[in-house]
Amino acid sequence: MSGVVKGVDVSSWQHPYGAAIDWEEVAKDGYTFMLVKATQGTGYQNPWLHRDIDDARAAGLLVGAYHFLEVNPEISQQADVFISSLVGQVLELGVWCDFEPGASQPAVAQQAMTTFVAHTNETRPGCGLYCDLAWLDALKAAYVPVPRLWLADWAVGMAHVGEMIWQFGQAEVKGIPGQVDVDVLTSTRGLNLPTAPTPKPTAATVSTVKLPAEEEGLRVDGDVEP
Repeated sequence: MSGVVKGVDVSSWQHPYGAAIDWEEVAKDGYTFMLVKATQGTGYQNPWLHRDIDDARAAGLLVGAYHFLEVNPEISQQADVFISSLVGQVLELGVWCDFEPGASQPAVAQQAMTTFVAHTNETRPGCGLYCDLAWLDALKAAYVPVPRLWLADWAVGMAHVGEMIWQFGQAEVKGIPGQVDVDVLTSTRGLNLPTAPTPKPTAATVSTVKLPAEEEGLRVDGDVEP
């Protein structure tokens, strides 16, 4: 896919046995942005969150972060946990709600998403939505307002519904162990992209991370963590 702005989205699964991502190699491989999982529910924060943001920024990548939404009564608390995890971070690609509610009742799931986005917007304006095409169609059919969109659709050859970011599959990327989700930035509207912000100091060390046990549920890329 030459001539497009490519990126990756990562979580602790891209750090097997405590291995760090070499973001300099990622940049050399032609990738210019990254999105990283920050939190899930109210009880999980990615232990690599700040290390990945700082190192990716230092390598010249644009950065963003997402929260994996759990459909439960604690939606506002989830937004607070997400926001708190990102204090001090400048995110050119903003913040995102990873919406994969599985077998949840559609109306309940949709209300959870809109509540999370609205609460997050109070502190981090412009919260976007990550979902697949089936959920996008369900939201539109229910006349639920859809914020800026990060669409997961691995079955098409081109972005096609006005999404800002399109997750189109997985690939091997230099500097990242194993396969990783890959994305295209299809629109830069509302973004200040000429340069990355001044790099923050990177973490000198990080504790060896034990991968969390997989919980019931499925992200398009299988990224579900406690």
